[in-house]
Amino acid sequence: MQLLPQRNTHAFRATALTARGHSPIDASFPRRVSARGVRYWKVNKAMFAVVRTGGKQYRVAAGDRIVVEKLAGEAGEVITLGDILLAGEGAELTPVDGLTVSAEIVAQAKAEKVIVFKKRRRHNYRRRNGHRQQHTILKIMAIGAAPAAVEADASAAQA
Repeated sequence: MQLLPQRNTHAFRATALTARGHSPIDASFPRRVSARGVRYWKVNKAMFAVVRTGGKQYRVAAGDRIVVEKLAGEAGEVITLGDILLAGEGAELTPVDGLTVSAEIVAQAKAEKVIVFKKRRRHNYRRRNGHRQQHTILKIMAIGAAPAAVEADASAAQA
């Protein structure tokens, strides 16, 4: 008679997996790995910034596409986001004074329709309205110093 480990233990699952043909290496690790835990092990060395626009905050890096509340401008224009809350590279933070994020407007779009339905029971009161929020799709071009600060640095270097 073969003795098995107690049910609902890691060792029991490992023996059950090896009995089904899985290798013992796979069985020695837990079956579930949370996506959040995996994300924290990944080290991203690219420059990032947290910008505020439209009352919301977005973590952006060069090349990202984000959908924000409607901003003035046509598709193809380059705009500058100046309200930067945090910036860094990898695990190190950098000072944000004089830092800007340049972005290109990809498109002006509308969100899906949201139905607003109001009803007061027993009063024959029903109102149905729809709303489509307007959005701007941005492609982040670069994170760097403000153009005026760059020109000031260049003139100081020449002097």
